[in-house]
Amino acid sequence: MKLTAEELVSKAVEAGIGMDHYYTLSESKVYQGTELIEHSFLEEYVANEKRKTVTHDQLAEEEKSTEALNDGAKTIIYDKYNRRAFEMDITTDGDIESFDPKEKMNGMMGITKDSHELELMGEEKILDFDTFHIEAKAKTSDHVFGDTALWVDHKTGFIIKMISEADGVRTELEYKEIDLSPAFAENTFTLDIPDDVEIKDLEAFTPDTVTLAEAEESLEQAFYLFPEDEFTLKDIEMHHIEGIITRDELNLTYYSKADMPMFYLSIFRSPEGMEIEKADMEIRGKKAAYEKVVNSITWDEGDLRYSIIMIGSGMEKGEMIKKAESMVLSSDLNRHS
Repeated sequence: MKLTAEELVSKAVEAGIGMDHYYTLSESKVYQGTELIEHSFLEEYVANEKRKTVTHDQLAEEEKSTEALNDGAKTIIYDKYNRRAFEMDITTDGDIESFDPKEKMNGMMGITKDSHELELMGEEKILDFDTFHIEAKAKTSDHVFGDTALWVDHKTGFIIKMISEADGVRTELEYKEIDLSPAFAENTFTLDIPDDVEIKDLEAFTPDTVTLAEAEESLEQAFYLFPEDEFTLKDIEMHHIEGIITRDELNLTYYSKADMPMFYLSIFRSPEGMEIEKADMEIRGKKAAYEKVVNSITWDEGDLRYSIIMIGSGMEKGEMIKKAESMVLSSDLNRHS
């Protein structure tokens, strides 16, 4: 009996159960139109409850890498380029990211099974793995994953290769090496962090979930945001940033009424002496700058700086500018809520 694409995916997910010892090297590329905006290699070492990743940025002019180690009790992240290190206890909250490729596959198909049409295109050999090639066509044009092609190993559930296109952004992920029985050296699951690099508690940098009233208190004033007749405000978070730049930054996440992520709205006090560079447009009657790489619009209004980052919404910047005209003060929204 010939299996459908959905049945093959289900079998692959089940086959991946129990994978807990492997090494992989993968390459990731992100294009905005024809421009390569992200390019990195990721090494992943996994042995039972231990996991180490090393990310190499290929677009940086200098060697730029970040290492992350999870030993089952805590996660340590070491940014070698910026000489920064952070750690977080995970014994209560669990791992930030799943070890198991089965879980990654399950998460991917959990997104696509109801929102995409799946079609089996055939079988292909990639590296030494027999994969089936699946095309997942988005049922709606505003889905964050867009049209996605997957090459999935029959036995392990590994996504050996993936290509996704949405809103003019093309993401390519492909494994270059996969070793399912590696012999790891004794020092594999360690990080060589210099003594003069302080390891800071990552929990101290996690954002606070706040109400609009609490956000007003932190920013010491009301601020503009979108009414919820067309969008739904899902998350309100206050980030406390320390370092060269120290500030409280409010981040709001907006979804469509169909429960799809649309855009982020970031608000913080306008930095003194730091005017918006390359102001090439207007929004809400204010000089603004559009950043193509991250699809964002930034402007100052009063003594606050606003930035809208459009994500998987299919919304053009011209349309976003028009929508911004309907923004209202948070204090007015609070009075009517």
